[in-house]
Amino acid sequence: MLSPTRARLAALGVLVAAAAAPAHGDVTGLYDPADLEKQAPRLRTAVTRIYDVGVKPFLTPDERKKLGEFDLRFPLPSGNDAPLDFYADQDGGKPIVVMPVVSLRLLEDMATAYAWLHRKGMSLGAIELYFSMLRHKPRANFPSGRYPPILATLGIPDDALDDKLVDENALAFRNQAFAFILVHELGHVLYRHRGYAEITKAEARADEAASDRFALDVLSRTQTPPLGALFFFQAQLYNLPHRGEFPDRRAWEQYLLKSSTHPLTVDRISAMADYIDGPLARGRVKETALWRSIAVDLRKIVRTMEDESLQRCMAQVAATADLSLLRPRRDAPWLQYVRLCQTRR
Repeated sequence: MLSPTRARLAALGVLVAAAAAPAHGDVTGLYDPADLEKQAPRLRTAVTRIYDVGVKPFLTPDERKKLGEFDLRFPLPSGNDAPLDFYADQDGGKPIVVMPVVSLRLLEDMATAYAWLHRKGMSLGAIELYFSMLRHKPRANFPSGRYPPILATLGIPDDALDDKLVDENALAFRNQAFAFILVHELGHVLYRHRGYAEITKAEARADEAASDRFALDVLSRTQTPPLGALFFFQAQLYNLPHRGEFPDRRAWEQYLLKSSTHPLTVDRISAMADYIDGPLARGRVKETALWRSIAVDLRKIVRTMEDESLQRCMAQVAATADLSLLRPRRDAPWLQYVRLCQTRR
């Protein structure tokens, strides 16, 4: 559970973290394979402990019974892996929850970047722009034809975690993100959701919403504000196709109807904000303001999703900007991007 001070800090800034599935290739090259293999046991232990200590004790007996036996799996990269590729499935009839090591490592580095930049009073918009570059800039256009590592590219020093406050906040952000994603995937196991190929796109979106609510319900029992939901969904804003990438609303609606299985939609995020602001916030006398601030921040995501020109601006800048723009600076997060869009029109 986060301390009130740390929780308020997280609620203020976790929105700016953003991850993206590159349009031009996988991101496994971001990390040395040998290093990922070395880090895998540590990340596996972290997720397993979050479940054993922070999730399992708060499940109801009926939920434990319905979940039954399941496996947590932590695969190493196998080619064309995209970040945030967490999912639930079955293997030999037994449910599995898959938490790829490269995705866990990327989330962890995102948390470190945010915590250090916030601590130093630097612009947080560089995190968004970095991941937008991964999505919109061809890999060949990066130095040496490789996707650049996030921490070094953002100017985060190697000793960033030596600062106790940075270390504590980075750990809190990471654990909240891991917890929300894990419980969301457990929701698919609990409700016995079928594979996307077996159901309609509308049914798939309903399944995602049900798993969202299950994750919020479980985390609310721990008395920990669902800050990881903010982290995850702001990341998904850039990880998945969004309205600003389509030529018109009709094309977007056709994508939702025929192609998308779990899009980030205004309805989905608004529903979460309303649920947090209503049933989950009520009765929390000492925490009501904090929980409602999370709902406010989720609605900020909605406003970004509805601002098609802003989304197009980010994509335009990301496709053409130099990496030097990502170095630590104190500018307002969006001001530098808006200026660049204006100069390129």
